[in-house]
Amino acid sequence: MIFICFFEKQEYYKNTDLKRHERAQTPPERGLLHIWQSAGPSAQLPPERVLLSRPVLQTALGEHHGLLLTQGECGLVYSFGELLWRDVSVPVSTPLLEGSLLGKTVVHVAAGGFHCGALSEQGNIFMWGENTAGQCGLTEKVSEPSPVSVVDNDVVPPAAVRVVDLAFGREHSLALSAQNELWAWGSGCQLGLVTSAFPVWRPQKVEHLAGRHVIQVSCGAYHSLALVRSLPPKNYNTQNPPEKRERGQSPHYSVTEKEESFTVDGGHYCPLGVELTEVMTEEVKILHNAPVICGLSVSYSSSPVCLEDVRLSLEAEKRALQGQKSSSLTNINQRGKASTNRRRSLPGTPTRGSPRQRRSCASRPSSAGRMHSAAPKEAGDGLPSLDTEVWSWGRGSEGQLGHGDQLARLQPLCIKSLKGEEVIQVAAGSHHSLALTAHCQVYSWGSNMCGQLGHVNSPVTVPQQAKLSDGLRVWDVSAGQSHSLLLADGDCVQPVLLYCGQQQEPTSMGYVSSVCSGGQSCAVLADHNIMGFISAIHELASRERQFYCWLSSMRKLLLTPLRNRGERLSGPTPPLLSFALSFARLSALIGRHSTSLTYFLHDVQGCDLTTEYQSLHQGCSQYESLSSSLLRRKKEAENTFHFWKTHSGKTDLRLAQRRVVCESSNRSLTLQNAGRFSNHWFILFNDALVHTQFSTHHVYPLTCLWGLPLSPCFFFFYHSLLFQNKWLRSLNQALDQVLGGGGQGSSPGVMGMSRTASYTFTGEGRFKDAQYTGGWLAGRVHETENKLLSEHFWTICICHFSYGESVIPNKVLAKPDSYQGHWKDGKIHGFGKYKYASGEVYEGCFSDGQRHGYGMLSSGKLAKKSSSVFIGHWVHDKKTGYGVYDDITRGEKYMGLWLDEQRHGTAVVVTQYGVYYEGTFKDNKMSGPGLLVSDDDTAFHGEFSDDWTVNGKGVLTLANGDCLEGLFNGEWSAGLKVVGTYTKPVAEELEHKDRNSFRLGQYVVPAGQRWLCVFDECWSRLGCDTAGKGERTIAWENIAVSITSARRHSPDLTRSQTKVLESLELIPQHGVPVTTANYDNIRRYLTKACETPLHPLGWLVETLVTVYRMTYVGVGSNRRLLRQAVLEVQGYLIHFFSIVRFLFPGLPDDGGIIPEPPASKGRHDSNTAEQGVLVVCCSSLLLPLLLPRLYPPLFTLYCLQEEQEEAQYWDRILRLNKQPDQSLLSFLGVQEKFWPVWMSILGEKKQFLSPFTCSTTFTPSDKLLVIQKTFEELTQEIKPMLHGDFLWCMDDLLPLFLYLVLRARIRNLGAEVNMIEDLMDPNVQHGELGLMFTTLKACYIQIQQESTT
Repeated sequence: MIFICFFEKQEYYKNTDLKRHERAQTPPERGLLHIWQSAGPSAQLPPERVLLSRPVLQTALGEHHGLLLTQGECGLVYSFGELLWRDVSVPVSTPLLEGSLLGKTVVHVAAGGFHCGALSEQGNIFMWGENTAGQCGLTEKVSEPSPVSVVDNDVVPPAAVRVVDLAFGREHSLALSAQNELWAWGSGCQLGLVTSAFPVWRPQKVEHLAGRHVIQVSCGAYHSLALVRSLPPKNYNTQNPPEKRERGQSPHYSVTEKEESFTVDGGHYCPLGVELTEVMTEEVKILHNAPVICGLSVSYSSSPVCLEDVRLSLEAEKRALQGQKSSSLTNINQRGKASTNRRRSLPGTPTRGSPRQRRSCASRPSSAGRMHSAAPKEAGDGLPSLDTEVWSWGRGSEGQLGHGDQLARLQPLCIKSLKGEEVIQVAAGSHHSLALTAHCQVYSWGSNMCGQLGHVNSPVTVPQQAKLSDGLRVWDVSAGQSHSLLLADGDCVQPVLLYCGQQQEPTSMGYVSSVCSGGQSCAVLADHNIMGFISAIHELASRERQFYCWLSSMRKLLLTPLRNRGERLSGPTPPLLSFALSFARLSALIGRHSTSLTYFLHDVQGCDLTTEYQSLHQGCSQYESLSSSLLRRKKEAENTFHFWKTHSGKTDLRLAQRRVVCESSNRSLTLQNAGRFSNHWFILFNDALVHTQFSTHHVYPLTCLWGLPLSPCFFFFYHSLLFQNKWLRSLNQALDQVLGGGGQGSSPGVMGMSRTASYTFTGEGRFKDAQYTGGWLAGRVHETENKLLSEHFWTICICHFSYGESVIPNKVLAKPDSYQGHWKDGKIHGFGKYKYASGEVYEGCFSDGQRHGYGMLSSGKLAKKSSSVFIGHWVHDKKTGYGVYDDITRGEKYMGLWLDEQRHGTAVVVTQYGVYYEGTFKDNKMSGPGLLVSDDDTAFHGEFSDDWTVNGKGVLTLANGDCLEGLFNGEWSAGLKVVGTYTKPVAEELEHKDRNSFRLGQYVVPAGQRWLCVFDECWSRLGCDTAGKGERTIAWENIAVSITSARRHSPDLTRSQTKVLESLELIPQHGVPVTTANYDNIRRYLTKACETPLHPLGWLVETLVTVYRMTYVGVGSNRRLLRQAVLEVQGYLIHFFSIVRFLFPGLPDDGGIIPEPPASKGRHDSNTAEQGVLVVCCSSLLLPLLLPRLYPPLFTLYCLQEEQEEAQYWDRILRLNKQPDQSLLSFLGVQEKFWPVWMSILGEKKQFLSPFTCSTTFTPSDKLLVIQKTFEELTQEIKPMLHGDFLWCMDDLLPLFLYLVLRARIRNLGAEVNMIEDLMDPNVQHGELGLMFTTLKACYIQIQQESTT
């Protein structure tokens, strides 16, 4: 290994350049290309200057060819070298123009082993060259640039993918999309695809990196590298970013520095995609279900890695590990005697959901050139992120993957030893790899036959730091076949070129901005120092990198140990530790800025230097302004220090962040109408105004003070005009600064009318000593809060209407009440959550400070008397209307009407012992007629006088059908006194008499009248006073405003949630007639709206689910409530559909038909003929939105109702399934012509059809589709056995379908059938789906009655 530094000179090849300059009309001063060979016959020739009439923006080098991208309106692409696909050889001095790319606006080029690629500004790919392995993404020979489409088939409809970066190997190609996803095509394990069929002719997504933010990709001959943004930790805090792992103590890194804890699933995972059946070593017994890392060592051939080779390699690896008794998979050269820790690298798990959104960003390096792409950026500041990871996959026989072994990886795997190293660029040579960090350090691994790694070890299977001379800071890297090219900062302004490989002669090439390697060739792009701009930019970037390296050293040597020591201490954070944390954040910001400058230098050829220099000058001006601001803040701190040193008595006013702005101790300041002997002292801080009078003082925060129109006679009497102007200016500036302004001194009477602030009430009243945090609007006089300040200074008030939090002391219980929600005119108004000091919690609607409307009141463990939950309607702080009361202590649940906190009206009560009662209540007790049914089906229908107390006429029906009619008196649980007639029916009467002679539901609240308060609240959120009474335009505006407000008060939303809310903020077309074309748009909008509770419809769905679960879960899981639960769901749909029709008036009535849109000329509308008439009903439109969330409690009631029948059905299923197929078919009466032809495949019988189940779906329509699919599969299976056209008849179909149901072994089939029958769309009951459902129901009844003998 030899480093050769090309030091700067004053002249560049005078003799050679003068001769070539004669051929160039206007030689460019930027984008100067120098190219030379690093090995081979021409290795001793000096770097050749390629003279072109246009600046070169980017160069890409392959094995024996290269590409040039020059400046122009559309970006001109030139080829040179051995163009084997055209059988020509083009010298670099006269490159060949790719004419077919003219007008394509090419912004990036890439070169593989023997193929080429270009990328247009629109993100389209053009490829040409060798295509034997499918690396060009086309199925035919490609001698000219041809478009290659990248299509994402996972979305509906399939969409074209915009590509922003390319990287090519010998037999594979990678593309980085604008969504930071990776796509691959070609051949070999280096694709990272889950496939064994090669070549891959079309680009496919690398699913192993789906959901991860890929920053950069680079390709070696048969391996790939990717720079990926790290996932944030679970307890991520933007104010305290996690400290990076320190580095730099030694250039030699072990595989792992410590054991890493992780959790995996139950199966052992191999990166090659092979499922392992046992743990390979005994040392990993502490890691239950731990993954086993394995791989495959292969030679350099074009054949893909096959699974048989993988299996043989696994067996050989297992035997070797058992013989060595070691758990380490590293190379023997990397394994020391003291190495006891095993390296464990887990492949990333593909993340479901939408990929990370791409943001516009500064340019960044790529494997074959530079372009504007998706550099990592944090939110808001536009700087690249340093929290990155390096992933690798492909062949690893030379250790080029960096995982500590020489095995192959079929899927991307994270290099654990580079985590926390702040890698900003990766480069892949033929058989080695490089990684550049933000600290200007280079890590290398892989083949080192020619010293291309920068150190003496060979081979290197884990990243090791390259040895650099002191004072050299590398900021660009590239890798070729057996060499590496580095660009570094030295002692001078011009960059220093470093070469790792064979011997080269030193030379100079000026201000080099980027380096490129490929095959045995090297290339650099340089610039002349135009008007001093180039040198200024290089010097700025160099100084910034040097500064960050110094900061990192300080952080590692001094501040990191201090921080680690402080984290082990308990108690408040000491100032020095706080300084260390602030220093770490500043250091990270400097590092990201230096990286951004480095990325800019890589793309400096394509930038307008005049504009950039102006930006640089503007940045310097901003820096000077920042410096002045810091000096001013330093002066303020010194003044504050002297102030507290002089006035040491006010210790309770001292805060670390508080600064003195102005005070009146040295100048007399008198309030208007003040007493003759009064003494007033005012201190203006940067966050509060303090009024001191004798020994007392009052603090008024500036955030919740409003200034009246400035009038000196209103505020103070000033003794001088100069002093008056000083105070007025200071007041204005302080108030402007605290409200987030620029401190320019805007008038406080007109600025900040709407704010968010915290305030503690001091006046007498309910809110005395209460703390309020939230929105304020337009300060005005508040009587209880204006006693002290009404004649002197500012006034305070609660917000007109906004969202806030308040803590109200409760002196009786010595605990505070807290409220979080909406306010209006100084009172609690709207939806909110109130936590009482007694332990009760109310969440619901308020009006003028009282509970009014829908709400839920729960008393938990903190309650002293009982634990209960009420959910329902409130009127003026009292329970009135329909509601559900769950008495958890007594084990009873009341579902009925209330009046002034008492149960009054029709209701249902169920207990934990299975007792069911429905009847009337009066004065909070059972009174009047009612029906009581016990768990054993004993029922009483008669008069009640108190809770569970019978008094009057009635009929008692026993479980066996016997009846007792007469006068009853007594408590149900204690015993009844009866005077009446006992009747025992005969056997004939029992057969014709219903077992439950009493009809349930005659005393319950109708389903349509329940939970009207919930729907009224939804109408109110839409801006309607009553149901359907309001303006539709205002309703849609209220929806948009509510979502925008909710987004502002919910900063912790995920990216997918934010994207959904952004789409819901757009008001859809609601006034146009609904047709089959836009009906799906309405359904999609309703689906999105119901997914988030921030939307009024989403809140409605979430609240309905809450009240439904409160009603029918727990004690409410009583089988006699099934009919009420079904009717309640149907009532939900009716009210919900009325709201949807109000928002979309073009929808027809329930059961109406949507008209077809008028067909355009020359267009054949085939969808209408295929789909038929579209009927809209509330069940088909809204049931898919509600039922999946209501399914658990509803289906539980169905199962309880069918418990006895289910037991009988399941007993028949188990008995009949003991028979073999032929015997069962014969027993069921299936004709032999429908019997399958039995075949044996590898000793196993061929399965006759596939068992079906409808338990994995929720809605009846989905369950019917499963049944329909089963019928279609049955028909397809039977058709080959028969000749001619075949139509089913019920005699043939029922036995065969009965066989399928038996073999499917569907649990709770009776509950499934009844649920489908109750909630089925009425429009399909008499159609084909209805007939199929009838067949399934007949099978269920037949199985119950089937004899097993």
